[in-house]
Amino acid sequence: MFDTHFEVFLADTEESRNIHYSIRYQVYCEEMDFEDQNNYSLNLEFDSDDEKATHFIVRNKSTNQWVGAMRLIYKNNEQLPLEKSCVIDEEIISNELFNTVEISRLCLIKSARSGFKDIDPPHGICSNPLQTKESAKTDSIANQPKLNRLIIWGLFYAAVRYGRTNNILNSYFMTTRPLARVLRRSGLNLINIGAPCQHKGERFPFKMNTTSAYQSGAWENKCSEGYSLFSSLKKRQDNHFASVA
Repeated sequence: MFDTHFEVFLADTEESRNIHYSIRYQVYCEEMDFEDQNNYSLNLEFDSDDEKATHFIVRNKSTNQWVGAMRLIYKNNEQLPLEKSCVIDEEIISNELFNTVEISRLCLIKSARSGFKDIDPPHGICSNPLQTKESAKTDSIANQPKLNRLIIWGLFYAAVRYGRTNNILNSYFMTTRPLARVLRRSGLNLINIGAPCQHKGERFPFKMNTTSAYQSGAWENKCSEGYSLFSSLKKRQDNHFASVA
């Protein structure tokens, strides 16, 4: 279903990374007020963790609108953001045999998520079903059942496929209880690794094993294509324009 409506791209060019940062600015600065707009004069939200991260963006196939973003922060020899924010029950390691990442800045633009901007998390999965019902009256994308959840699944599948081919053993992330519940009910084996912490609201720390996630049935009837390189999209567009010139 995801592949019918959306496509995920790994942001492997400066242009595509700026699209990623622009989505984050829209969500975290303009819509959620999580970050101060005055700190980002170029309307691009980024931080020092982006220097050691791989970035992804999602496009709506029918409108060509960019609707979501996610990054994977490599641990390298430094603490992950999760380790700085939460008290966790295990040591997070990365060595010459395998890599470790944190899934971070997972977000959807307002038209692709449910609820209201002042109480809704950036991924749109909230605990109050009344929020979803009310917002669906005005949000065109939200009117399509569970479409916002499809975007989340597409991004998580991209993270798993990327991890599978890049020797990533585990992915860590902080998320809300409702999103964790949705992911678990759909077949992902998420391992809680600590108590909840306050990070733009209550967040719980989790670990996801790449092999286990890849082999699970969570992706069945949801998504299968993974992701493409943004540079390949530009090549397709250039070839199209050349053929009609």
